[in-house]
Amino acid sequence: MKKKGFLITIAAPSGSGKSTILSKVMERLPHIQYSISHTTRKPRGEEKDGVAYFFTEESDFLSKRDAGFFLESAKVHNNWYGTSKQFIEDTLEKANHVIMDIDVQGVAQIRNLGVDIVSIFILPPSYSVLKQRLIDRKTDSPEQIEQRLENSKKEIDRLNEYDYLVINDSLDSAVECVINIIQAEENKVKRFSKILDDFYN
Repeated sequence: MKKKGFLITIAAPSGSGKSTILSKVMERLPHIQYSISHTTRKPRGEEKDGVAYFFTEESDFLSKRDAGFFLESAKVHNNWYGTSKQFIEDTLEKANHVIMDIDVQGVAQIRNLGVDIVSIFILPPSYSVLKQRLIDRKTDSPEQIEQRLENSKKEIDRLNEYDYLVINDSLDSAVECVINIIQAEENKVKRFSKILDDFYN
């Protein structure tokens, strides 16, 4: 019985462990396609273009945005991020799911378009843990950490806009929780196409 593909959006404040959770979910659920965002920020560490992100000059990004290239786009931490509309359409047409790592602004834009999405918000167990994780990863200056924490408060204030909340106090438990959410959504009746025709034939 053929199932319809759907969008899964995962948002979280910086330092919540979202990227690690995403990579482990993708290992366990290979039928889900990851949407690589376009961004104007510079690569960090060993990040490669076309793997972590499509790294783009701001002028090129804004030209694409104005031409309607992006399904959603937003400026976060002084950098632009956006999702290719064509990639999403092509993947869902094949009945595959797409998982997206986007912020609360992007999720709101997609909802306003009337697109069927499953939205998940990830939080560490406390604000103090969030702050310590940002310090421990040693990728940002003290000023950047403070900016991220301020932005995090604004993101967390919009928590009620999401379908699901996952607390990342244990990585394995958080990964299992995200997988359970996706599998439950896959088995909603509305996700099946021509279910009775397939059953009786």
